[in-house]
Amino acid sequence: MSFMRGEWSVNKSEFLSSEPVRLFIKWIEPRLDKPGSFMHKYYMKRFCVNWQCDSIYSAYELYQWPFTGTVPGKGQAISGITFSDSYKFLDQLSKGLCQSIEKADAELSRQYSVEILKWGGVSQRNRNRIIEFGDDIIDYYKHVIKVLDIDHFDAKKCGKVIMNSGFTKIYAQLIDDFIMYDGRVGAALGLLIRQFCEDNGLNSVPDEVLFGYGTGREAQTSATDRRNPGNEKYKFPRITGNPRKHLLHNVKASWLLKQIIHGTESRFSQLDNGLNALQAALFMIGYDVTINLLSQEKY
Repeated sequence: MSFMRGEWSVNKSEFLSSEPVRLFIKWIEPRLDKPGSFMHKYYMKRFCVNWQCDSIYSAYELYQWPFTGTVPGKGQAISGITFSDSYKFLDQLSKGLCQSIEKADAELSRQYSVEILKWGGVSQRNRNRIIEFGDDIIDYYKHVIKVLDIDHFDAKKCGKVIMNSGFTKIYAQLIDDFIMYDGRVGAALGLLIRQFCEDNGLNSVPDEVLFGYGTGREAQTSATDRRNPGNEKYKFPRITGNPRKHLLHNVKASWLLKQIIHGTESRFSQLDNGLNALQAALFMIGYDVTINLLSQEKY
């Protein structure tokens, strides 16, 4: 398998069996749910509170995402803020979107897609792209379901796939084990990879675990991008504005997180939706990766 910092071929079995991936999974296992194993904090402007976790699992337990939306055809507004609230709502949207595709109901597919975007706070511009699909949205989604199959993904065959922080949320509702890989999830992965590299004294980030991050909304007006997990020694690429790189990193991250769930023993593996929970933990961690408290305990 060829890992290049630009375009690279992706093979699931070779990726998961590569030494950097195996070592990283071994490194992260004790940090998943042991209290005090992963300390992270920041000031969350949206809620005007100081947020902090002491393990990756505790970041999942402290998940917050306020939303209000409706399930198409049912009309009643649904609101929530917790992980459970979000994923109960998304489960309804996921089932409805899949059924609309099976029935070739383009209008309903568009409605479900827009609701997913609204939940994620990424409606701007993405909503227009959904509407512009018209009746072609059914064929597009069938294509996406086929080419983004996580177990049989072939980068050379995926063709034109729209990819950004909005569409990754839609694809996650259509495709088993396809995670929502947005700027925050990428930033958190980068932070963990950087700490892994520091603890192991690596000269640079191995290409296999080089994950891109998405720039925060404040990056254009601030000297510091709170989503950039890198430093002078360990640098990570941006995925913002690079849909192909975003897609490939999304697939690679989906493989990695699923392997962490099934290849380690933690409280995540005991959950029915452990993959979503781990993704949610990374989402919370990745809000701001510029301030981090490192555990003094070494493993």
